[in-house]
Amino acid sequence: MIKRMLATREFALFVLLILVFSGFSLFVDGFLDWPDLFRQSRYWAVMGMIAVPMTFIITTAGIDLSVGSIVALAGVVVGLLYGDAGWSIWSASAAAIFVGALAGAFNGGISSYLRVPPLVVTLATMALFRGLAMGLSRARSLGGLPQGFRWLSNGNVLGFLADANGQPYVPFSFAMMLLIFGAGWVLMRKSWVGRFTECVGENETAAVFAAIDVRWLKALLYTASGLACGVGALFHTALYATAKADTAVGLELEAIACVVVGGTRISGGRGSVTGTLLGLLIIGVLRHGLLMAGIRQQYVVIYVGILVIVAAVLNERIALRKGGVA
Repeated sequence: MIKRMLATREFALFVLLILVFSGFSLFVDGFLDWPDLFRQSRYWAVMGMIAVPMTFIITTAGIDLSVGSIVALAGVVVGLLYGDAGWSIWSASAAAIFVGALAGAFNGGISSYLRVPPLVVTLATMALFRGLAMGLSRARSLGGLPQGFRWLSNGNVLGFLADANGQPYVPFSFAMMLLIFGAGWVLMRKSWVGRFTECVGENETAAVFAAIDVRWLKALLYTASGLACGVGALFHTALYATAKADTAVGLELEAIACVVVGGTRISGGRGSVTGTLLGLLIIGVLRHGLLMAGIRQQYVVIYVGILVIVAAVLNERIALRKGGVA
């Protein structure tokens, strides 16, 4: 059992994470500051929340390019209902989550039941949802959110992990992200959802003949993605204390990067929620370390892009070798 575990891609990713972390700890002054590292994790949390359902979607050989726009739309809903309509902040938050799930269901319904490729659907709704957010907000920044709401991303938990002043430093948003990853792992490895998802990605025709309701499953996964975007929008809005229609641009590419680096095949058939978490941590630590080393942001993006390309090529090569193809 131990030998099999050591041969897994997840173990290789874990070793890579340790190597990256150790390298920055040794060669970058001030990197090994746990409170600061966890403060940075606030900026990874929303990406991680969205990467969990994205793992299932990519495992079916699908894609969702609209997640950043859904986050922006749901955030604008919070700002408008609280600031303009006078709703309580938690009622506005519930409405935002519902809007996110509805947007995801729209993607899933069109892609699954009208048989439009998800790349085309979500590329179109990426512009549609962003345009709705822009029109509803009239390009305004919607601020004035209460302190209790802002605690979602700025509050800390787990008092046994405290800094020199005795203050806990694990962000609530990071803890919530880990809970979502835990739920995703259970669904992927311990339930029919994961088995059916991988079956659909491996051979959709065979899945249909195996009596799997492929259309319903795909619609469910895209709805879950929208739901995660609605939840993520609350943390994203709380982090920046404002809602804007032009926020979360590129979030979809970051989530996909975590999934691909984590070992999920972009062509479908194999997914790993654990790998996605490790991919998120590798990308997060790499970015933080490079920035602390004085590398400019535009060059950091290049390094992350190279990592994603290498990971995608390795994933396909590994899959081909396991399938007996040279």
